[in-house]
Amino acid sequence: MNRMLGEYADADAFLRAIAALRSKGYARLEAYTPYPLHGLDEALGAPRSRLARAAFVVGIAAAAGAYGLQWLVDAYLYPLDVGGRPPHFPLAFVPITFEMGVLFAAFTAFFGVLALGRLLRLWHPIFEVERIESATSDHFWLEVAAADRCFDVERTAADLRQTGAGHVALIEEVGS
Repeated sequence: MNRMLGEYADADAFLRAIAALRSKGYARLEAYTPYPLHGLDEALGAPRSRLARAAFVVGIAAAAGAYGLQWLVDAYLYPLDVGGRPPHFPLAFVPITFEMGVLFAAFTAFFGVLALGRLLRLWHPIFEVERIESATSDHFWLEVAAADRCFDVERTAADLRQTGAGHVALIEEVGS
């Protein structure tokens, strides 16, 4: 899939460029920035991440599973009379229940960030763009995907330059 990238030197100009392109109908935009920008997700129109909800659900399920397993083993299968306590004494189950919920929620968050952030890739076509390494130090890059309904090579390049892009690059991938 082809894509076009524009380089911006200033964060405010970068956010204004995103707003201008979105007002022209561009929807498939991706940002590469050297540091987090307040308001970038809203400017790109990105939906809220489902990761927090997934971590919560997995954490609750793991806690319920841990509590259920403890109940099954201690109160149902092998009940022991220890110190006159009843076989099902909930306070004894709290530490393991809590720890399992936290552990599985943390695993979900960790592996979810790797998967949803696409951090497992060792190579991406934008790595071949000249000066893209400036996205890690001081410049901002905006990508317009060819799958965008407004994408046209000449028009998109002109729109990026019009919004203040200092350098515009087209990535043509083999087989697209």
